[in-house]
Amino acid sequence: MTIPRVKVQARQNGAALLVAMVLIFLLTILGISAMRDSTLETQLAANAVHKEVSFQSAESATDFILSIEDPTNEKAIETVICSPAAEYAMDELSKPDVQATKVVLEYAGQSLPTGWSLGGPIGGRRFVVTGESTLLNAATSTRITQGVVVIGAVQQGVEC
Repeated sequence: MTIPRVKVQARQNGAALLVAMVLIFLLTILGISAMRDSTLETQLAANAVHKEVSFQSAESATDFILSIEDPTNEKAIETVICSPAAEYAMDELSKPDVQATKVVLEYAGQSLPTGWSLGGPIGGRRFVVTGESTLLNAATSTRITQGVVVIGAVQQGVEC
């Protein structure tokens, strides 16, 4: 005896297509979100590098000026005693069209150095050294100010 075969008509209403489209949409949203996070992290890392480069350059500018021991050097701090502030471009620490570094020297008057008695021929002269470095294409700038007292012979009661 043979069993009759019954034809069953499969009725599909497009449910598989709908599920596939929803999954593709969700994966697209996840991909876009991952790309945005990656881009943001890259920008944060680049900004951190720019900040560090400008900071190191500004600090190097102030250290460079403070390390000059020859008082006849035009960038020595002694050249600004009783003079207006002097500003110098630090070509050694700059790169044309990329980074500009400068230093400003200011004389801040006499002071009494620690450990010396009042009224003697020894005194201190205060100086303020400000280094500034700017990365032109990154719009990043850092300014560092350092103060220093130079101890030596001064005439008491006279500011300069």
